[in-house]
Amino acid sequence: MEKIKLSLEISKDHPAYKWALNHSNAARAFGHVGTHIDCYTARPEAGEYKVGAVVLDCTEGMPDTESLSGLDCAGKALVLYTSNLEKNGYGNKAYAAENTAFDSTALDAVLSRAPAFILIDSQGIGVHGEQHVSYDKRCESKGCFVIENILLTKAVAERLEAVEIKITGDGKTGRPCEVFGLLT
Repeated sequence: MEKIKLSLEISKDHPAYKWALNHSNAARAFGHVGTHIDCYTARPEAGEYKVGAVVLDCTEGMPDTESLSGLDCAGKALVLYTSNLEKNGYGNKAYAAENTAFDSTALDAVLSRAPAFILIDSQGIGVHGEQHVSYDKRCESKGCFVIENILLTKAVAERLEAVEIKITGDGKTGRPCEVFGLLT
């Protein structure tokens, strides 16, 4: 299997880095820059994981409850390929404007299938703000954690079999992490 890095490297010149640096709570803001795992009410027990991956093509929109009916992702990483990062780059207005939010019933359908992680190549699975945080908390209550802003292309998504996750930061609500994809 080929191993490739799926986590973003953010330079000190990047606008997102500068935003975090100038934020009133810079320590908290830096936890949410680049590839990170959100942890509002719970944290993963281990610092490193290797789990199988189930990829959903979300380039035509986020899945609804019906399209999730046969999904088998228990104990695995559900990887949502939206193409947002690939199309728009990271951290700009076009990236932030992309709608990659689940509707509430679709999120419930995903969580009923017990994934260990949800990874997305976008800013999250809920609309920025209150919904984003509440969706992450719902996932955490089911033992599932959301990793945002992964570097994913169509070619990688088509070959992704498993992911390795290493949580590298200790932020309060956002923890930087390294993610590697294992490809067939």
